[in-house]
Amino acid sequence: MTKVYNTESLHRERWHVTEVDQLAVQEYSEKFGLDPLLARLLLVRNIGDGQDEDIWGFINPPENLLTHYTDITSDDDLSNAVTRIVTALREGQKIMVNGDPDADGISGATILVASIRELGGQAFYEFPTRSKEGHGLQPRIVDDSVRLGCRLIITSDCGSKDVESVDYANSQGLDVIICDHHVLGKNLPKCHALVNPHRRSETTFARGLSGAGVSYKLALAVFDAMGITVSSEFMDYLLALVALGPISDRMSFLNPMNRILVREGVRALNATRMEGLRALKEVSRSNYTELKSREIGRTIVPRLNAPGRIGDRDEGIPDSRIVLDLLLIGTGSQNAEKAQQVMEQFSAVLELEKKGRAVSPTEALGEAAVVDEVNEKRKFITSKIEDEIDDLIQTQVDPSVDRIIIIRGRNWNPGVIGIDTDRLKDRFLRPAMILTEYDGSDYIRGSVRSIPTINMYAIIDRVGEKFELANGAPLFQTEVDTQFGKRIINAFGGHAQACGFTLHSKNVPLFLELVRAEMSELPLEQFEYSYEILDTIQFHQINFEIVKKIDTLVPYGQAFEYPIFYLKGCSLSRGRAFGNKYQEARTPHVEFTVSESLNRKGGNGRRLDSVGFGLWEKYSSLVNTNPFAPFDIIFFIELVKKGRGRQARDMLRLNVLDIRRSEDTHGIGSRKRKRRRKKKKSDPQMADSVSNTSSGNPA
Repeated sequence: MTKVYNTESLHRERWHVTEVDQLAVQEYSEKFGLDPLLARLLLVRNIGDGQDEDIWGFINPPENLLTHYTDITSDDDLSNAVTRIVTALREGQKIMVNGDPDADGISGATILVASIRELGGQAFYEFPTRSKEGHGLQPRIVDDSVRLGCRLIITSDCGSKDVESVDYANSQGLDVIICDHHVLGKNLPKCHALVNPHRRSETTFARGLSGAGVSYKLALAVFDAMGITVSSEFMDYLLALVALGPISDRMSFLNPMNRILVREGVRALNATRMEGLRALKEVSRSNYTELKSREIGRTIVPRLNAPGRIGDRDEGIPDSRIVLDLLLIGTGSQNAEKAQQVMEQFSAVLELEKKGRAVSPTEALGEAAVVDEVNEKRKFITSKIEDEIDDLIQTQVDPSVDRIIIIRGRNWNPGVIGIDTDRLKDRFLRPAMILTEYDGSDYIRGSVRSIPTINMYAIIDRVGEKFELANGAPLFQTEVDTQFGKRIINAFGGHAQACGFTLHSKNVPLFLELVRAEMSELPLEQFEYSYEILDTIQFHQINFEIVKKIDTLVPYGQAFEYPIFYLKGCSLSRGRAFGNKYQEARTPHVEFTVSESLNRKGGNGRRLDSVGFGLWEKYSSLVNTNPFAPFDIIFFIELVKKGRGRQARDMLRLNVLDIRRSEDTHGIGSRKRKRRRKKKKSDPQMADSVSNTSSGNPA
């Protein structure tokens, strides 16, 4: 059982019900034609800072943002990229697409491969073996490109800092187009074109795109340059893929361009007839009535990520290529390369494709099932590491003083330590770091996760700069093998709240000293964050109508989270623990029912099914020890299906985030949120969250 540590000295988690001016609610409701609940939500979140134009753009993003692409990079870079791709297509040159091994990179790579093949081109695809190579453009992939006779490499969601690997590609006679969204480093790669929104001096909506978003916009530019009109079916396929990027990479959902891409992409994903996408949805075993952005993040995204985290073809474990194989099914494009790069265990399915026969739903499901099986293996590895972490915490962590939780382990799979780091962060409610060393290697791999109020990427980046200034050499590096011997390449990247790195073991003591020094400079207030509750709610107000109202402002996601409600004085039934088979001994989830308090008069005896992810331990200590007490809960309202086939029906479910005894009012407060009407800002991203300043790839 997980130990509970006192973290009060650094962090006091609070429930806050935000106060807003009721006259302002009425004004917004009338002006924008919104239900008062949604008007309140806009005010609570400071959407548009009171600027009518920005608020209208948030509610109904302009349709042209779906296809606008001129600001995804500098004018010269866009022209160079499009011209080079068109030349490759017209001359029949082979193209290698190098994706980053996560959901964003895979989605972007699929968009590029499918689009190139739709235009009659030859596209191969590769991903780094995350457990051995990490992220980005790797020398091995350059070697593979040369072996296959490729003349051009296009990256997806990576490459902006891969200076050494691009130099290596150039030395092998390959042109490289970097297609990425991460913040640029001081030294830019000498590539044929750098397609990255940060190449433009002005800030535009494109600055907030995911890697898949940049890949999608580049593909549209190539279609236009070749005078090809994209069919509605293929456009919906691209939109379904591009929606996965901002959801998985947690890009800002305040950005109107992301909002319309995700809104239309989720619509397309729900309606898709592409067998690969349909199989992925089915194997994800979602019981939601209709997939929404939040549900996609819980069900589909982990399965997209899993093969990249633990995949290793040398050991017979499918990697990210198996996901791209799956996502291409139904496009009719896999014949173009005659399946040279396809996973061995799916050769039978691919042979059918080579013969021109359409892939059946059963065959697509077979491929999706392997993706799901790899996800199960990932869960097992993650759980095993957590067991070891439990033991190490006793000697390596002092929760009373540590501003960042640091655990050092050995021979842990680097592809999954990010998940365990994330759980450490949730467990101690502060930034966390896992370092792991490996037998036979002088290099240490690290993964960092942070709380919303602290940008750990910026902190680790500053540490790297201080180290280089003092020592005259980069801190974050790793050694890789190429056909011409060993090479040293950059090994740091990520986002504000998720980053990863590699460094030489001899530099670890100084690195940790610098990290702790940076953390000590942060004010204690930065370690405090809270649930922002939209409003208190009465039991009778929880109905299908309120879900319908909330869905008026979809999509919800990073920086525009699904609204949380606060219900006071309710009764909770005895709960049942559940979770995957690897979690039962640690922090499983809980199912229970919520009803009006037995002490409250006038109740109608109505009960609502509820779920609390990761809440079993807290639930047990509070509810199972005193089941007749009244409790307060904060929660999302969800719409799920109950039953199967013709017996299936829609039902409401509460997704409970936290529980307290009703008499325990400690920490429950309110925040006043005044309507602000500022001068029109030059930054059109409408206060994008700090995580939008991404600069690489998280471990």
